[in-house]
Amino acid sequence: MPSPARLWSGAAMEAPIEPDADQARDWAREELSKRVYEEAEPGLLDRFWARVSDWLNELFEDADGLGAGPGVLVLVLAAVVLVAVAILVIRPRLNASAKKRAEVFAHDVVERATDHRTRADQAAAENRWNEALAEYFRAMVRSAEERVIFDARPARTAAEAGTRLAAAFPDFHPEITWIQQRFDEVLYGKGIAADADYRRASALDTALEAARPASSASAEPPLAVPQ
Repeated sequence: MPSPARLWSGAAMEAPIEPDADQARDWAREELSKRVYEEAEPGLLDRFWARVSDWLNELFEDADGLGAGPGVLVLVLAAVVLVAVAILVIRPRLNASAKKRAEVFAHDVVERATDHRTRADQAAAENRWNEALAEYFRAMVRSAEERVIFDARPARTAAEAGTRLAAAFPDFHPEITWIQQRFDEVLYGKGIAADADYRRASALDTALEAARPASSASAEPPLAVPQ
């Protein structure tokens, strides 16, 4: 990511002395279309980008009335710098928040699968279906770890856990995919579970406990090596 100072100095050296509004608009769009900005755009930044886009359009419309001159360059470069700073500040926080929310186990205390099942049934007895479904998914993941089907790994996400479970129990792949997606929906989205979800999750947990895992399920997939 180029620093605001480099953005300013690079544009100032290469730009005409008195750009008009159209030239300034083209420079700003060219700068913001660079890959570094695209890579800094996780899903949680969609609304931010939409607002920035609307703001820049209004800014450029206002700049049309200013005519050519250094003032246009200063105005547009200020907009680019503000966007760059926003990316640097917002992106790490949103990515860290999303990573934390996506984890199967929300704390460092390691509980047994039976503990999660008990909590699931207690939640169901109080019609707290979201919690009941989530606890049964946690029970499945913890049980697989206890059975050494795959290693316990801190900060494993629901998607990662679902992939490991599906590899261990390929006959149950559709049901495992369903509960992993429902886990994310009810905890981190706007999904709402019901009694039927709880019963389906409970039945899947019972089936996985009785099933024999695939022989190749114990090996974790290799980690990608940065190039």
